[in-house]
Amino acid sequence: MDSDEMIQETPYIAAMNGKWQHMIDYYQENPDYLYSPVTLSLDTGFHLAVHSNKEQPLKDLLGIMEGREFSLPATRNKFGNTVLHEATTYGNYEAVRLLVECCPDLISITNKYGETPLFTAAAFGEAEIVEFLIRSKPEQRVVYENNLLSIHRQRWKDGLSILGAAIIGQHFETALLLLELDESLHSLKDRKGITALQLLAQMPSAFESGFPMGIFERLIYCCLPVRRKVKLQEETSGQSRKGTVGDVESGLGSSLERKPRGGLLNYFKVPKGIGHN
Repeated sequence: MDSDEMIQETPYIAAMNGKWQHMIDYYQENPDYLYSPVTLSLDTGFHLAVHSNKEQPLKDLLGIMEGREFSLPATRNKFGNTVLHEATTYGNYEAVRLLVECCPDLISITNKYGETPLFTAAAFGEAEIVEFLIRSKPEQRVVYENNLLSIHRQRWKDGLSILGAAIIGQHFETALLLLELDESLHSLKDRKGITALQLLAQMPSAFESGFPMGIFERLIYCCLPVRRKVKLQEETSGQSRKGTVGDVESGLGSSLERKPRGGLLNYFKVPKGIGHN
């Protein structure tokens, strides 16, 4: 192992032990290494910072780079995930907010599977983050005339819709939120011709998972091919983000092992038997 590889172990070990200030101190002394990979997944210090589920580590790293030329959109791991992708999958709301404020272009960047940060947030049931990304400032908006922009609606790899990803993950409150924001999502089909309603119908285990039946009734109704009038409301500056979404999906852990890695393509697949005779 050469000296550079040994040096890069320092921030990784600090992050794994939750010693975020040690990691920050390292990068303050070695700012040129901030874009160097520190994991086998090619995560950088920025990626590790959002795994903390706090805002401060990321804020400190951005402060280190102040006055320097750097590009967050170009900072990706082996899965093509930007720092914003990672922040959404780890449910780090404050980091998401900070990243959108300092680099709104991150919202529209896809990873190697064709997933935007909004897509990954929905797939992991981060309804609060989904709501924030959709209702952020006009120049950062991801909707047009109450429809999500095409880049967010489906991933290009297999055509799975953002609604379908939420349903497969059994994040039904998030699925309802998406439908309330964009009623046309129910009609999207993946490359096998499967709709969100078909996905839901082929998930009997979901109906035994303890979720209130009212959620399923509402979700099934929303997925039916009928016209509904839903108006997207802008987020007001004085509105608190607390209490805006249901608590059905609460209780998820926030450890570094919480989220699977490798892009949603590897673990959000259409259940076997759907679309086959």
